[in-house]
Amino acid sequence: MKKLTALLTALLLMTAALPAFAADAVSSATVNISSLPELRENPDASALVVYFSTDDTVKAVSYTIADALSADVFEILPEIPYAEDDLKYYTNCRADQEQSDSTARPGVLTWPDSLEKYSVVFLGYPIWHGQAPKILYTLLEGIDVSGKTIVPFCTSASSGAGSSARNLQALTDNTAVWLDAKRIDNSSTADDIRSWVLSLGLKEEAAMKMTINDTPVSVAWEDNDSVKALTNLAADGLTIRMSMYGGFEQVGSIGQRLPSHDVQTNTSSGDVVLYSGDQLVVFYGSNSWAYTRLGHITDQTPDQMRSLLGNGDVTITLSID
Repeated sequence: MKKLTALLTALLLMTAALPAFAADAVSSATVNISSLPELRENPDASALVVYFSTDDTVKAVSYTIADALSADVFEILPEIPYAEDDLKYYTNCRADQEQSDSTARPGVLTWPDSLEKYSVVFLGYPIWHGQAPKILYTLLEGIDVSGKTIVPFCTSASSGAGSSARNLQALTDNTAVWLDAKRIDNSSTADDIRSWVLSLGLKEEAAMKMTINDTPVSVAWEDNDSVKALTNLAADGLTIRMSMYGGFEQVGSIGQRLPSHDVQTNTSSGDVVLYSGDQLVVFYGSNSWAYTRLGHITDQTPDQMRSLLGNGDVTITLSID
C-alpha cells in the first residue's frame, strides 16, 4: 500500500508541473525546439498538418513538419478550453474522465476547410493515458480523409504511441492509407524532425517551368542528372537567349556546363535537349545528332511549335513553381 501511495504521489507531482498553454512562441514546449519557423502561405500545398495540444509541444513539432514540406497547418481548438486543473491526471480530472469514457467526444470549436486539395495529412497529438485525446476522435468522425495518406505523430515524455494511431484509424474508411505512428520524444530537435519527415518521401519535387517569350509551355522532363542540374539553375530564374538554326531548332547557351550523356538521337518537334554540355536546344522540326534528352513539350502541336520558334530568335525562361 505504501508503494502504491508513493507511486501515486510521484505521478501527481509530475502532472502538477504540466505547463499551461503559452501564447508566446514555444516557451512551454518540452521538445528541444526554442523557436518556431515562419510559415509562408502556399496555395499549392499538398500536405496539411493537423494538431492538438494544451501546451506548445505538439505545436512546435507541427510547425517544423510544415516548414519542411511547405505544408498548411490547422490547430484543433476545443469548444471548452482545457484549464490546468483539467490535466491533473489521476484526480478524476476532465482528461481522466474523457479518456476513460469510450463515448466521450469533446466539442471542436472550428473545423478545417475542405481537405480536397491535400493528399497527405499529418495528425499530431499528445499521449493521454496511452491514447490520443478524445477530441481527435471528434475530429476524425467529422471530416473526410478518404484516399489520403495519414501520418500520425505523438509527443510523450515516456509513453510510446501504443495503439493510439490504430484506434484513430478505425474511425476512417479503408481508402485512407495510414503510416506507422511516430513518437517525438523530449530530446528531439528540429533537425531530427525534419530528417524523419523527409525520409518519408512525401515532399513533392518542385516543378521546372518553361516560358518561350511570353508563352508558358508544359514540359515532361526526363529524370536524369542533366535535368536535375538544370532545375538547380532554374531555382533563381534562368533566362536563355536563343537563336534560330537550320530551320528546325532554336539553340542558346545555358552559361555553364551540365552533366551530359550524349547518344545519337532522332529528334522531333517539341523535343528539348542538351547539346555539347552547355547548349539548350528546342526543336520545331527534326534532326539526328548526339544529344542528351531533357524533355518534351506536351501542349503544343508541330504547327504551334513552328509558330513559336520559327519566326525569329526567342528568349526562354526557366523557373521553379
